Amino acid sequence: MLDHTGIKCPVCGEAFKQDDDVVVCPQCGAPYHRACYEKEGKCIFGDLHEAGKDWEPPAPPPPKAADTTAEIKDQECPVCGTLNAHSALFCNRCGTSLLGAQPDGQKSAQTPPPPPFVSSGAPASRNAYGGVVPPFSFDPMGGVSPAEPLDEGVSFGDASKYVKQNTTYYMPVFRYIKQTGRNKFNVSAFLFSGAWMLYRKQYKAGAIVTAIMFCLYLAYLAVTVFVAAPLLADLAGQVGMDITLGFTPTYEQQLAMSQLVARDPVLLFEMCLPFLCLLAMLVVMIVIGVRGNKMYMRHCVGSVRKIKGQGSEGEATVALETKGGVNISIAVCMFVCYFLLVNVVPLLL
Repeated sequence: MLDHTGIKCPVCGEAFKQDDDVVVCPQCGAPYHRACYEKEGKCIFGDLHEAGKDWEPPAPPPPKAADTTAEIKDQECPVCGTLNAHSALFCNRCGTSLLGAQPDGQKSAQTPPPPPFVSSGAPASRNAYGGVVPPFSFDPMGGVSPAEPLDEGVSFGDASKYVKQNTTYYMPVFRYIKQTGRNKFNVSAFLFSGAWMLYRKQYKAGAIVTAIMFCLYLAYLAVTVFVAAPLLADLAGQVGMDITLGFTPTYEQQLAMSQLVARDPVLLFEMCLPFLCLLAMLVVMIVIGVRGNKMYMRHCVGSVRKIKGQGSEGEATVALETKGGVNISIAVCMFVCYFLLVNVVPLLL
């Protein structure tokens, strides 16, 4: 039998006690004080009877969330040094686990706390850039402390607010470049070059690289259609080939064409012009892939320093998050332009 103790009577609104005389509606199961039920003369939940549903006790109110703002902040983060509430499990600034931390003033001099994200029984594992690899929790900084300085007046926390997307890659890379002075190859920068720079809001450099790649590709199309193709047709005619039937030279015809090209260095150069244009495009892609991370780091440092110099700390934080990040619309625009350049422009030539 259902215990109705504590549930309020739907007529008088008083909670049922252990010794109350309680009657239950035989149709929907709603409980009443016997006196209340006799006073009404019927069950008041007629809508449930018509719908064929049973009465259900009201759900208990949700437990109130603990007010951590009023707690004493006595847990110091072992990474960034921020004081957190006594019941906090993770640092509210950098996300470091506080399970191994002790309250300020109660630190044991004999047993130091274990390193962040690592159990006390195992040494800290680090990634290729020197960052701590967390075994169970996600670290948006990639193991880099937000308070660590990246450049004069710029911390890694400031840079992460400006980078926003994929900070787990860029923060360790920036620290590696800062500590070693060497670059790390960026595959996205290599594949997309100017488009990647524009996507990362490096508008000036990205526009220059995009213009260079655009001109090199147009040059490739032009020399292929107006220089290399007519020369190849002329060479085929000299060795007795009919290119209207398809370009399928025999071994003797290939040898004869090679001899004709070898005798004339100017002709050889003109035949190689399309290849040289493609080679120049590849060189630009390699340069951007190799130097892309360092260029982006300098761009972030300069932008953060400029933003922080224009307002207070609170205004600078908002400006970093607003002006930083990526430009998705320009990435879509570049994809459309690339599609038109590759598929439409050759048809016009």
